[in-house]
Amino acid sequence: MRRTQLSLLLFVGIILSPWGDNSAVHAAPPKPPAKPAAGGAAPAAPAAAKAEALQQRLTILRRKVLRDEDFNETDDANRDPFRSFLGIFTDRGSRASIQQAVPSIFGKFSLEELALIAVITGDANPRAMFRDPSGLGQVIKRGDYLSKSGARVTKILSDRVVLELAEVASGGETRALEKAILVNPEGAEK
Repeated sequence: MRRTQLSLLLFVGIILSPWGDNSAVHAAPPKPPAKPAAGGAAPAAPAAAKAEALQQRLTILRRKVLRDEDFNETDDANRDPFRSFLGIFTDRGSRASIQQAVPSIFGKFSLEELALIAVITGDANPRAMFRDPSGLGQVIKRGDYLSKSGARVTKILSDRVVLELAEVASGGETRALEKAILVNPEGAEK
């Protein structure tokens, strides 16, 4: 029991030592524990001394005057407990570098600005032609990338082109979406 109390007092002293003036507490060396009397009862004097030392330490801590410098964040001693460190573990440039690494045919335009104007099928390598808003047309094949979003051509059918888009979910994970673009969408609605 005594050892537990001594170790608890020592632990509290170590924890509270950076915040207070230690000159009053360390002025006198600690006394060795008194040996129990012949009857087996421990004297009450060391417990009272411990309580008094603890009270002295607490009064020293209560008198400490805090300054503005005590609240400035430093890397070694005073860390902000509300600062999020998640930004250290995430790579913010990875999505942009993936999209920029893939050369796309219409890299300046979005997918909605492009129009599918022709499809050539009937052989092993079907082709399709897209036109940008300025009127320039480009022939594409399966596996090519279109637009700013980096949509990849997966299938070229007789009436449509199927594209695969990478969509970033709210959790940061990417998933593949397929989108079909018709040759003549106005004629298909009639």
